[in-house]
Amino acid sequence: MDPVTAGALIAAVNAVVSGAGGEAGRRALEALGALSRRVLRRSPSDPAADPGADPAGDPSGDPDADPAGDGEPVAIPYDDPERLRRLAELLAERARQDPELGRDLAAWMSRYGTPAQEVGTVHNSISGDARITGPVIQGRDFQGPISFGPQ
Repeated sequence: MDPVTAGALIAAVNAVVSGAGGEAGRRALEALGALSRRVLRRSPSDPAADPGADPAGDPSGDPDADPAGDGEPVAIPYDDPERLRRLAELLAERARQDPELGRDLAAWMSRYGTPAQEVGTVHNSISGDARITGPVIQGRDFQGPISFGPQ
């Protein structure tokens, strides 16, 4: 299995955000948030814990990042390129150190994102619990107007 890289993670998150809207996109980001939590919210007694680094939030670290201690997934900063890059770099580094995390991240990328070697290709699908209530267009590089008739 190829190692997880920060660039591949960023591409996968961008693919999720731009391609899987609604419930499917939310589930994908929550799943990555749960994996991120394994890295960012480790117990202070865990020797691999890094309490001073929270790339998903304040770069100086936030000791109150999880004040409720409720185990909720980390919010993925998909709309902040710098924070997303820092999070992806941390996850890729930890994936190299922790083979189980590496396998889980690779599985997430395989399920939800575009693998790094396929950036630029299109995989159109509607699946899962999707409910289509109107017209759907799937494709790439559309040109010209698209019309579904009178509204």
